[in-house]
Amino acid sequence: MGTALSERLGLPLIDKDAILEALFDSLGCPDRDERHRLSRASDEVLYALAAASQAAVVVNWWDHRASPARLRGIASSIVEVFCECPVEVATARFAGRSRHPGHHDPVRSPDELAEGVRAMREAFRGPLRVGELVRVDTEEPLDADSLAGQVLALLEGGRPRA
Repeated sequence: MGTALSERLGLPLIDKDAILEALFDSLGCPDRDERHRLSRASDEVLYALAAASQAAVVVNWWDHRASPARLRGIASSIVEVFCECPVEVATARFAGRSRHPGHHDPVRSPDELAEGVRAMREAFRGPLRVGELVRVDTEEPLDADSLAGQVLALLEGGRPRA
């Protein structure tokens, strides 16, 4: 969704996973503890890149404790696109995807993966509420043109287009 939105809005894409996977490639990632450390480092790179850009589509699974204040500190206008789906759907999507080996996904059992998604949902419920909000039901097919129109309207100070 981030790629489709950045293309339609003509904005750069800053994606935390791309940053994290570049760190895996350059520094290695022998275990899950190192993965966690590099994940925190990639958060810092993401914030630095976002702060240095005039406008961008920034993709992350945001930490609700620290992210709102940090994002407000680097951007005067924010449109949050919040993707919604049931925990079971999110778990199935995580289990079905193939990611960089540095994520160490194969060492997680299906139960551990489901518990991880549930724990993230409980800890970080709902949107960040840092600016204008567009909710996307990701169980439905994505209409990227409509989503881009809604985001653009909000950035321009209008109401979202239907």
